[in-house]
Amino acid sequence: MTPSRAQQIKKERMEKLIRDLEESLKKPKGKTSEEKKETSEQIILPAENNPEEFIFLQGKTHKDYSYPDTLVSMNRLGMSPEVEKVGKELGYNLSNTAKESSGRDYIGNINWKNGLTLNLKLGGLTLSPRQFEDFILLLKSGNALDGTGKKIPESKLTEILDEITEVREPWRAEWLDADFKYATNKLWIYSSHLLDTNGNLNPNYKKELETCLMTKGTKINLRTMNHQGMPIEAGDDFYYWCPDKDNSSVARFVADSDWVFLICGRNPQDVYPSLGVRFASFQRS
Repeated sequence: MTPSRAQQIKKERMEKLIRDLEESLKKPKGKTSEEKKETSEQIILPAENNPEEFIFLQGKTHKDYSYPDTLVSMNRLGMSPEVEKVGKELGYNLSNTAKESSGRDYIGNINWKNGLTLNLKLGGLTLSPRQFEDFILLLKSGNALDGTGKKIPESKLTEILDEITEVREPWRAEWLDADFKYATNKLWIYSSHLLDTNGNLNPNYKKELETCLMTKGTKINLRTMNHQGMPIEAGDDFYYWCPDKDNSSVARFVADSDWVFLICGRNPQDVYPSLGVRFASFQRS
């Protein structure tokens, strides 16, 4: 078998695995009465009210993309009175549908637009791929502060990192703020979305996608991601799925028992119980 044919077979198998896995996640799974008793409402408040549950991500400039100091939640967004109120205003039927290894419940069954809109209406934002990768690197460093300026134990940072990137069950994922469009025979990345007066998402960052790997199933080097958060070198950190030229590709980060993936080529309308969103907000001076 030629190397090119072997790579094609690997790609086809990986595509089938992802399709089969995502289809299985759409099937509802009931909870036992005991499991229902153990599920409790989690309180997630704005960063100003519970800064000890946030991680300080120092602002950075990556070529033409930059962001200010940011507070990033240690957990994916879960139900709270504020979330419930905003959800009702938006007409969303929100509930906790998945649980992190720490025991914290989080919201799933929201598509990409729902996730970004919810965070914006809560006064926050959703991390772009570049911000998310900087966040992962910060967790890996083992040296980070919470929103009060207190040093976070390295064991806690490892726990948060494992929840995001560890190869294990169950399947878990979160939306990222990146939409990929194909125009003028080129791919573009739209990010840093804001809401207009009609509640529509408008990108504040809108640039032609710069040179990066355009592969499906390549393992990449996290430390060499470009300023747009896209991989330019193969490595050993996690797998990558490039955007398609279909105007229906957005970013998400996924981990399960087989793979850890930055996926930039999947449908923004997808909804799964374990696909949630992480709340972040720019730190106010």
